[in-house]
Amino acid sequence: MRKPATPLALLLGASLLAGTARAETTLDVLYAFPNNYREVQEEIATRFEAEHPEIKIDYRNPAPNYDDASAQVLRDALVGKTPDVFFTGGNYMRVLASRDLTVPLDDFVASRGDWEKLGYLDSTLSLAEHGGSVHGLPFAISLPVLYVNADLVEAAGASVASLPRNWKDMASLGRAIAAQGEDIVGFYHDYGGAGNFNFQVMVNSVGGVMGSADGCSVSFDEPAGLAALETFEMLHEEGMPDLSQNQIRSAFAAGKVGIWMSSTSKIAQMERVSAGKFDFTVLPYPLASEQGRLPAGGAIAVMLTKDPVKQAAAWEFIKFATGPIGQTLVATYTGYMPSNQQAIDTPELLGRFYEENPNKLVGVEQLPVLAGWYNWAGGNSVKIVDVIQDHVDSVVFGKRSATETMPEMTRDVEALLAGACG
Repeated sequence: MRKPATPLALLLGASLLAGTARAETTLDVLYAFPNNYREVQEEIATRFEAEHPEIKIDYRNPAPNYDDASAQVLRDALVGKTPDVFFTGGNYMRVLASRDLTVPLDDFVASRGDWEKLGYLDSTLSLAEHGGSVHGLPFAISLPVLYVNADLVEAAGASVASLPRNWKDMASLGRAIAAQGEDIVGFYHDYGGAGNFNFQVMVNSVGGVMGSADGCSVSFDEPAGLAALETFEMLHEEGMPDLSQNQIRSAFAAGKVGIWMSSTSKIAQMERVSAGKFDFTVLPYPLASEQGRLPAGGAIAVMLTKDPVKQAAAWEFIKFATGPIGQTLVATYTGYMPSNQQAIDTPELLGRFYEENPNKLVGVEQLPVLAGWYNWAGGNSVKIVDVIQDHVDSVVFGKRSATETMPEMTRDVEALLAGACG
C-alpha cells in the first residue's frame, strides 16, 4: 500500500481524493537508485493518482543503479516486456533512442515554443535530445560537490572556508583528519557509480572529454584522462580506503568522514541524519582548469510504450513528474536540482527554497559549468561502461598504475567500439 501524502504535499496545493477511483489505465514504471528516489517517487505517484484517478502507477522493483536498469530494459526489449515509463540515467539516452526504444515527445506539444511554456528550457531539453527530437524530460539533475563534516575538519586544525582546491593537498588534509581516530575516514572521492560518472567527473574537471561527439571514438586517452587516473592512483597512495557506496554513505551519516566527494543527490538525506550530530556543509567541486566542466548526472523520464492509450497516460505522468509540483518534490526530498523553470520561479514552490537551503544552492550555482553525461555509441555501450570501471577500480585498489592501465583501457574500449559506427 502506498503511503499517504505528507504535509508537504498538501502544502503544495492539492488535497488527496477522499475515495479511490477504479483505474482505467495502469502504467508499468521502472526507476533506479531506490536509496535516492524511492521516497520522492512514491510521493509523486500518490499526488499524480489523486489528480488522475483514471491512471494507476505500478512501480517495478527499483534497479540498484542506472547501469543495471538499462541492461534490464534492453533485455526486456528482446521479448517485448519493456516498462511503459523508464527513469533512465542520462548517459543511456543515446543507447535507448538509437535502438528506437524511446518515443519522441515532440508530437505531444504543438510547437517547439510550447516546451518553454511548460517550464522546460533548451539547456535541460538538450540532455534528452537525439537526432533533433526530444526523447525524454529531465527528472533530476545532479552535479558533483564536496560533503564536509566541519567538526572533523576544524578539529584537524583546518578551516572549511579555506579548504585546499587541489586533490594532493586535500588528501594530505584527509590524513590529518583520519589521525583523529582509527574509525575516521579523512577524505574520500567516489570512484564507482553508474555510467563511469565519477571517472568522467575527474576527466571533465581538468578540461578533458571521454570521447568524440558521436560516441564512436576514445578521447580519455589524452592528457586529461591520464591525469584523472593518476589522481585516483595518488589518492590510493595517500590512504583513501576502498569502501562501497553504502559503506561511505553510512560512515558519513555516522559522523566518521571528514570530506566526501559525491553527487548532490544525497544532500537532503545527509542534512536529516547529521542534524544535531555534526556541522554538515556542502562546498563546490574544485575545477583544475578554466576549461573544466562537470557532467550532469541524474535521471531522465522516457516513454517506451507503443500503445496509444498508454502513451496518453504516460505523457501525463511524465509531464507531472517533471513539472512544477514533481520538481518541487524532487528538490525538497533529495539534493537533485529541478529541471523545470516554473518550479524554480514560483515563490510558493522553489522561489524561496534555495535562500533557505544554502547546501542545496551549491549545485545550482555550478550549473554554468554543466556538461552532458557522456554516451557511447553502438551495441557494446553498456559493456564499455563495465570495462572502464574495471580498469579504474584496478588503479583505485592499487593493483596497477595509471600509466600501465591507460593503454590497456584504451585498447579494450576501442575494440568494443570497432564496427559500432560503420
